[in-house]
Amino acid sequence: MPTDRPEKTVPVAGTDAAAADLLMAEAMRVVDAIGRRGGLARLTGGLAARRYAIDHSFMDREFSDIDLVAPSRDHARLKSALTELGYVENHHVSQATAGAQLQYLRPGRLLESRSHMVKRPHPADTANVARGAADHVDVFLDVMRMDHDVDVRGRLDIDRYALSPADVLLSKLQIGQPAGKDVHDVIGLLKDLPLGEADDNVSIDVRRLAVACAGDWGLWFDVTANLRLVAACLDDYGLAGREQTRVEERLASIAQAIARQEKSLRFRLRARFGTRLPWRREIEERDGPPAMAPPTAA
Repeated sequence: MPTDRPEKTVPVAGTDAAAADLLMAEAMRVVDAIGRRGGLARLTGGLAARRYAIDHSFMDREFSDIDLVAPSRDHARLKSALTELGYVENHHVSQATAGAQLQYLRPGRLLESRSHMVKRPHPADTANVARGAADHVDVFLDVMRMDHDVDVRGRLDIDRYALSPADVLLSKLQIGQPAGKDVHDVIGLLKDLPLGEADDNVSIDVRRLAVACAGDWGLWFDVTANLRLVAACLDDYGLAGREQTRVEERLASIAQAIARQEKSLRFRLRARFGTRLPWRREIEERDGPPAMAPPTAA
């Protein structure tokens, strides 16, 4: 069960909105540049959640970097595009992750940590960086290897700029100890997008979430715990009554769909051991304080 309330993010009118718009424009410029070279890359993370937001005032929080997913076959095209845009590769990240993740920096940017997700990078020197500019661009190749693996191969053509809403939501719900910004993004997605059963960019495909969880006990454990966490935090986010009811109902519907989905043999075998064995990668550093301690089995 959660032991701490999330440190919620608070939108600030004007300043954060302008910075978020600038960073989104830069992210779209990067995706377009890769596309012109015949490559494919899509946004994930907070900017992807903002991409689908209808109520931008709710999603006007601070963003610092651009997170992408791309097929490994497009590595060379991606590198060419980012280099031409003025980014420089941080080779420490590709070395530390055996080429599974990449990172590109602005010239002169230094990072305290050498790898993404194993040790979350943080800017060491933020002087002289224009507000709204990306500190860095992080790239997952084929699979988002975070607390859990989210395989998006063959799923990058649903939207022009971002992963599908279901994949963005899954990437947030899989976090073992979500920060306030992650809870914020989950609420924003569920507030603005209807649930559905189509793999499109205008709704959240509940089947995608249910099937992913049915194949991985650890993913199921953290996703279902976070559905409960978000429901417990809704009072903190200043939602109108009908908005809060809408999010509550959608959280419940997702939980019910996950519970109904037939579980794989792999899931059932792993479930026998529960939390006696590690079920996620342990992330050493995160962006912001955790919203919850590691959950315990009921």
